[in-house]
Formats: sequence, C-alpha cells, structure tokens
Amino acid sequence: MATVLDALISSVEEVIGIYTGLKPKAGKPFVRTEPQALGDISAVNGLAGSGFTGMLTVTFTEECLFKILTALFGNEPKELNEEVCDAAGELANQICGAFRRRFEEQGVSLQAAVPVIVTGKGHSITPLCTSQRMAVPFELEDSKMVVELCLDKKKKS
Repeated sequence: MATVLDALISSVEEVIGIYTGLKPKAGKPFVRTEPQALGDISAVNGLAGSGFTGMLTVTFTEECLFKILTALFGNEPKELNEEVCDAAGELANQICGAFRRRFEEQGVSLQAAVPVIVTGKGHSITPLCTSQRMAVPFELEDSKMVVELCLDKKKKS
C-alpha cells in the first residue's frame, strides 16, 4: 500500500517526467507552519471528498518553471506573464490529478478545484487546513519546486 508521501512524489515524477523528460529529485520531506511560499509562483488546488478536505500547493521558483516550460515548448519564457501562470496552473492540475488517482486506488476519492495562482517573491498562502502541511522539495537541474499537502478529516455531524 502506497503512502501519501509516495503518492505525492511519484505524481510529481510522473507528470514532470512525461511532459518534459526531466527528472525531478525529491528531497527530504518536512512539516510547514509558516504561510510564506518557498518560491515565486504557487498554484493552489483545493481538495474535498471521502471524508477529507484540504489543499495541494505546487510552488516553483521562476527558474524552475522556466526550465520546465522550455523543455515543454522549446523556447524559454522571457517574463512571468499570464501564459506562464496558466502553465503553472496546468502543471499543478496534472500533479494533483495524478495524486488523486493514486489516492483513489487506496479507496479515497478526492475532487479538486481549479487552481488559484499566486505570484511574487515572498508571497504568502494561508492554509485552509488545521492539520500540518507536509512539504516535499524537489530539485530540477539546480532549480527548485516544492509540493505541499494538507488534509483534514471532516467532522461528522
């Protein structure tokens, strides 16, 4: 039985690997409490279903996102614009979908909202969860991205 951590890591490796041929290397997972993002562009997916609510956040440094998009489209973006932000949201959607598929194999069905994109150096994201946020850093050719997940069990009424 795969753990939540395994599902998260393999989802990132699958999506980035399939779309770009690049191989993200997972670092040591850690617990996050502060709201400040660990990158420049974050895509936040709300999650709900099967007794859980939560959020999955994918945060890229600008350098990392530009490397991914260069591998995808063959030319490097010149600036952080609407197209680049849309691509960050789509990558997060794909990672979230791969994670949800793996979770469903364990009998837990989750639905995801359309991602919200937040940009800017030092931006903050206030988590919707009361539980701890698990963060997994990834290195991609000397650039960084972080995937964070928190899930709360719904209280029974």
